[in-house]
Amino acid sequence: MRIIYKPEISSWSIFSLSGKGFEGEFWLLPLLVIFAISIFYFEGRGRIRQVYHVFLLIWHSLLTGAIIYGSTQSDTEVSFGTWGISVGFRWLVIPFILFFGATIVLIYQERKIKNEIPTFSWTKINLQPLIIALALSIVAFLFFRFGTGFNWLVKIAVGSTIIQWILITEAFGRPYERKIKKDLT
Repeated sequence: MRIIYKPEISSWSIFSLSGKGFEGEFWLLPLLVIFAISIFYFEGRGRIRQVYHVFLLIWHSLLTGAIIYGSTQSDTEVSFGTWGISVGFRWLVIPFILFFGATIVLIYQERKIKNEIPTFSWTKINLQPLIIALALSIVAFLFFRFGTGFNWLVKIAVGSTIIQWILITEAFGRPYERKIKKDLT
């Protein structure tokens, strides 16, 4: 989101792929976003569960593999420039291996109980979190525009985009089941 709203401060690098704003291998980031949202979408529908399982395995395999590879490189760090935080890849290996293991356990358990997974309409999305996420786009845009460098305005904008993406996963994930109270009289 920072690339869209404030490309002049948005540089990124994933091993040998990198870019600044819309330059470089920019196409990789939207592709990753679409792939990640599709995982939530397929999970929320309960249908063609095998596609969800394959996508989830691909996602966690790539992330875990990248973290393990990065940990073998000397002095490789993950940097979150907005917050001024850098963490060595070595600190991420164990949690990502655990996430990958949890993914395998989830898939195994779901395959055992495949008939119990609820299915929902392909067109059903959760509108309330989607509307809030869209409203946060305005907040993020304004704070990115008025902020300079990585000041507090840009930090608020980044924070709002983090909340926005959590809401987007809620919107495209499993639809909320509305409970209707029936009058028993």
